[in-house]
Amino acid sequence: MILEHRAYTMKPGLSERFYETQIERGFDIVRPIMERLIGYFTTVSGPTDQVVHLYAFDSLEDWHDRLHGLYGLPELESYFPKVRPLMLAQENHILLPAPLPALTPHFSVGSYWTPDDAPLADPAELRNIVVEEEITSLTPGALDKYWELIERHGIPAMTPLETNRIGCFSMMVGALHQVYHYWFFDGHDDRTRRHNAVHMNPDWVTFQKEVRPIVVKRASKLMVPAPVPEMMPLFRSVGP
Repeated sequence: MILEHRAYTMKPGLSERFYETQIERGFDIVRPIMERLIGYFTTVSGPTDQVVHLYAFDSLEDWHDRLHGLYGLPELESYFPKVRPLMLAQENHILLPAPLPALTPHFSVGSYWTPDDAPLADPAELRNIVVEEEITSLTPGALDKYWELIERHGIPAMTPLETNRIGCFSMMVGALHQVYHYWFFDGHDDRTRRHNAVHMNPDWVTFQKEVRPIVVKRASKLMVPAPVPEMMPLFRSVGP
């Protein structure tokens, strides 16, 4: 299993127009990738006017066949000239699930969440869903050490985040020696409360002390789910 991380930086104020173009295009024509979609998210902190979308694929071959098979479709010829002028930049990365099961409850090498599975949360119950993406950049060759330290000290300290964990991944194609953590919260206050509980744990203090020599930088951004239900299968209403 691989995860594709795509980030589209829009021209100022055009994120809403981006979502409108998706609705105008429709979703049946892009069904091959919608079957592997985790979700689209809009940033509310960090990079402005950025849309992040995540997909889970069986392999690089599965990714290539599903995505690149769309580019030659005549039905999409009118879509690309509409959507591309909205953007300042596009980038993508390929990630692998962390080798620690506790960090990958929904995405692992042999099994992963798809839109056919139950959503992780119902927006009717969590009305202010916020998703956090935390990226830790490590010194070259330090990834194994990071997994060792987080298994020994980090995971025991992160109990308050267990029920909110989406997954943890490391870079396969892109900037090397990076670890991506994803969580969701019921609003900013819930995020603050859970993180504060983690930071007060002595195991977390030990983890930070021991991991500090191999960390180059750490960055976090907050995102909200896309306003289009078809683009947010990870969080959708489960009611009638």
